[in-house]
Amino acid sequence: MRKYRDLYFTTATILNWHPLFASDTNKDIVIDAFRYCVVQKRANVWAFVIMDTHIHMIWHILSPYTLSGVRRDMLKFISQTIKNKMVADGQLEALDVFKVKKSDRYIQIWKRNPLSVEILYDDVLEQKLNYIHTNLFRKGKDDVSYKYSSAGYYASGERNWDFL
Repeated sequence: MRKYRDLYFTTATILNWHPLFASDTNKDIVIDAFRYCVVQKRANVWAFVIMDTHIHMIWHILSPYTLSGVRRDMLKFISQTIKNKMVADGQLEALDVFKVKKSDRYIQIWKRNPLSVEILYDDVLEQKLNYIHTNLFRKGKDDVSYKYSSAGYYASGERNWDFL
């Protein structure tokens, strides 16, 4: 029998693996989006890591909201905020890597169809937590001291983010 409902492991990737989140300012926009989802009682964030080119997270979508709606709104907020900031800062050339020829948009930040896998059991939850919290380590970096991850919280119990 399943243990969890509406709990998901989600990965969203920047189009063409462009390192948009190399900037802490852009990572902070993702953090703001996580915080908004929690404050508005749309989702609870259980774990996350923000890599330069993508994000991984485990989140529980709260009723009456749906995964597709919350995910869509969050990713749209992140992309619109980053795009508007780049325009305001005069970084128009930097937006060139995101230009697409689509009937409904001319700029696309996210790769289409982010991956979301429903987590039903403890063993899958543990595997996904481990995957998220060792992502940087596999790239030769220290996960626990990395600011934009929940790894430090899981390692020490110290709440380094108000939305976890």
